[in-house]
Amino acid sequence: MVIPYTYLPLRGYFLFVIQFSVIIFLSAALFTSCAISKPTYPFKDITRDTVIKSNTNIDTELKIQKNDLLSLAISSLNPVEDQFFNSAMGKELTTTSGGVEGGYLVSVDGNIYLHKLGKVYVQGMTRAELKIKLEKDLLPYLKDPIVTVSFANHFVTVMGDVGKSQVLNMPNEKISLIDVIALSSNVTEKGTYKNMLVIREMPGSREFKHINLEDQSIFSSPFYYLQPKDILVINPYVEKMYTEQSEKRNQQVLSNVLSVASIIVIILSLIRLR
Repeated sequence: MVIPYTYLPLRGYFLFVIQFSVIIFLSAALFTSCAISKPTYPFKDITRDTVIKSNTNIDTELKIQKNDLLSLAISSLNPVEDQFFNSAMGKELTTTSGGVEGGYLVSVDGNIYLHKLGKVYVQGMTRAELKIKLEKDLLPYLKDPIVTVSFANHFVTVMGDVGKSQVLNMPNEKISLIDVIALSSNVTEKGTYKNMLVIREMPGSREFKHINLEDQSIFSSPFYYLQPKDILVINPYVEKMYTEQSEKRNQQVLSNVLSVASIIVIILSLIRLR
């Protein structure tokens, strides 16, 4: 079949409209897929050298509470006698030592039971105060005793988009957000520094606090130092997720458009040949 000459201009116009539409559609798809999410990294808002005053009291010591598990390391110039005091820290557990596996459990009435000393009231004391008290009370039984006190059942939990989700032991009073993140192999590419969540257990309630580690105000936040049983959640980098999903969608659209365009070009080529 031969197309009449009078239809040739109309056919050219039709061809131009199709080609122009395909170009516009492809250009829109390509420009949309070029959206770039802003990078996230710690202390992003600190753009110059500065000094930031912190309102957080880093010297605050936790008070020993009931059900705390205390780790006591006692040494003196009487190594044989030392073994009786330290037996609760190893596998040789005795009822006279007052210890349980892993340490000395503070009873509901605030006491621990120690070899020679018997019942010792520790609730409400700091680690430093208990150290001084035990070193003084042990003088009749040990020569130049030295006592180290730490918490054996204090921990924080880190989870989410972090290199290593884990439960971290907390032998001292507190641990900073920076230390927790570093010990957990840092935030992954899917995570963000500007929307972390700290869950803190309070008497009769739980407190949820969103943290922006890109902002310098973190250094004066009471949540910069984590407390026992705190949970740190590294949230996903939502903006980046949306960008990646948009890019995948646009790539699929582009692939479909190219397929349709190829079919149209083939059809038009056939029309020209006839």
